[in-house]
Amino acid sequence: MLMRINVLLVLIIGSLSSCTTAEFIQHTPTLANSGQHTDKNQFSGKLLYTTGNSTSNSIVNNPGPSPYEKVRGVQTQGSYSISTSLAIQASYMHSDEEGGSIDGNQKNIVYDYTRNMAEGGLAYYKSLNQQRNSFIEIAAGTGLGSFKAIEENSILVPGGRYYNHQVLKLYLQPSVYYVSKNICVSVGFKYAYINFNDIKTNYSDIERTNRSITSDNHLSTSTLDFFTKADIFLTKLPWLGLSMQFLRSTDLGKKFNLNQTDNNFGIGLRFRLSQPKEQEK
Repeated sequence: MLMRINVLLVLIIGSLSSCTTAEFIQHTPTLANSGQHTDKNQFSGKLLYTTGNSTSNSIVNNPGPSPYEKVRGVQTQGSYSISTSLAIQASYMHSDEEGGSIDGNQKNIVYDYTRNMAEGGLAYYKSLNQQRNSFIEIAAGTGLGSFKAIEENSILVPGGRYYNHQVLKLYLQPSVYYVSKNICVSVGFKYAYINFNDIKTNYSDIERTNRSITSDNHLSTSTLDFFTKADIFLTKLPWLGLSMQFLRSTDLGKKFNLNQTDNNFGIGLRFRLSQPKEQEK
């Protein structure tokens, strides 16, 4: 009998909160660093503005307002080839996200999510042809981050709520790329094991149940990101180029609530301190 009452309370509160609450364990955006080296002692760097969206927004709207989300961030990526086949890579990401509902022309912000993530690793690259303009690259490394989520003050959550956690990531990233004097293109995927730890929150147990938020102090899952990148370098400034990227990320462990597939877009500048070896001959 007591169990039935508890289940009934969960369902009632869940139905009341479904139109105004959001899930916090989400995955937009992500990082995918590809150095596109052809020889040793080459440096490659990127500075990108990023945005994105979740293919299934986490807000369930039971009387009708439409969900919305806003993602904006910045990424910096650097890679230096220490030999003819090995490079050191490092990346940093900062992202701010907002989500909520639209009632008429009024945007009601429900959650605010801030992420900071740093990654570093090694990449092995090898030429696929004699022209040395097509390569395969296999990168691996780790990442550390801090994610902070805030649910805004409302009738359902007076004073608001927070959900903060630390992130540890291990990743493997195979890719292929083409390099020329003016154009660089790469395609690949990134498999990552992600561990959320040191979770701190003021959500009650029943609120966690309503939002499908883990009641444990840690959460582990794995993700698979498919990405494509393209860089176009200026003719008169061969060290400077325009960089674009697209990533599609999937939560293989289905731990990110309803946001199990996300898209991420980036645009910015690409820098290099040396030209491809085949162009210098």
